[in-house]
Amino acid sequence: MKAIVESAGTVASRVRVGTHELVFDQPKEVSGGEDRGPSPLDVMAVAVGACAHYYAAAFLHVRKLPPDGLRVEIEAEKVRDPIARLGRISVHVVLPRIVPDRYVSAIERSVRACPAYGTLLHAPDVELRFSKEAEASQPAA
Repeated sequence: MKAIVESAGTVASRVRVGTHELVFDQPKEVSGGEDRGPSPLDVMAVAVGACAHYYAAAFLHVRKLPPDGLRVEIEAEKVRDPIARLGRISVHVVLPRIVPDRYVSAIERSVRACPAYGTLLHAPDVELRFSKEAEASQPAA
């Protein structure tokens, strides 16, 4: 996966990932924020919920059970110690009433296999690089 993040005015950003475009911003109470989209940190937490939803929905789909009523509730707390980050994420999967009790633990195992959830439990190696625009557009020697 490769994405391009570009400025979209003030502190907002426009992200192109595949054929999709997303807009991120900050709330109006943050300097430069215009609330044109969710904050990147909020989306990070929500991505875990969307991944959990996919794994639960896929489990139901394979068993020909409708996903009507399936939802994932996310609560996240931001902290600043030792650095600004998400300090806690709560994921609550609400299953449809029609899901037999015998499937609940299997759905939990399925959701725990979600890569977004796994990434939070086992942090990836992260590389951070900087270059100036003119340098980035020149071909490598």
